[in-house]
Amino acid sequence: MFNKFSDRIYIQPPEHFTDRPNVGLVIGDKYTLMFEAGNSAANVELLKGRLLADSLPQPDFVAVSHWHWDHSFGMHAWDVPTIAGEETNRELLKIAGWKWDDESMDKRVEKGEDIVFCNEMVKREYSDRNDIKVVGADIVFSEKMTLDLGGVECVFIHAKGPHSSDSIICYIPGEKFVFLGDSNGKDLYGQPWHFDIEHEDDFMEETGKIPYDENKVREYLSILDTLDFTYCIGGHADIMTKEELYKSFEI
Repeated sequence: MFNKFSDRIYIQPPEHFTDRPNVGLVIGDKYTLMFEAGNSAANVELLKGRLLADSLPQPDFVAVSHWHWDHSFGMHAWDVPTIAGEETNRELLKIAGWKWDDESMDKRVEKGEDIVFCNEMVKREYSDRNDIKVVGADIVFSEKMTLDLGGVECVFIHAKGPHSSDSIICYIPGEKFVFLGDSNGKDLYGQPWHFDIEHEDDFMEETGKIPYDENKVREYLSILDTLDFTYCIGGHADIMTKEELYKSFEI
């Protein structure tokens, strides 16, 4: 179910078994935005059903925070305009040509284009990988874009961050709230770490060993410093205060 943060903001919590992230809903007087597209058509149908069960509006727009599969592979299943940053869209159009048989997936891991963790989660989410369909966004922006939903504005900002260089955040000034996506997370692609699906309980311990890139964190925080917000939420964790977010970086 979607949890209420305010009259304007609702959040569908993450589902860790197949790495489904937090999904945000921002309700305006005219339009509704969903932040994150879900990781599959099955995930999208579940989200639509939960909105209906919770008497919440279906989205008029769907935006994604970055290219990683768990946030973006549901885009094709929405029948509304989708939104992404330029860098994210470039990555999605490249991934659209990927093959999803075991050999192709393993080769991408060997080449550093993908990681074992994502491969295993994709296999869990998709019983038939022929169902994977990656598409580009309908609306693409550079650096910053404001969407007026009526009575509430959503500001999309290319914040980069330590997790992925294409990351955008969704800032809702009127609510003093920020959807961070995974922008505050560690770099799971550029830093070496170990993951074994047979011992997935070690995930937090293993990712805890990954260091933050201090320069990327400082650049990221310099962008967040310009925003007046009290609360925020990352892609796979709970709501936290701005102070808690800043303290979470080990630099």
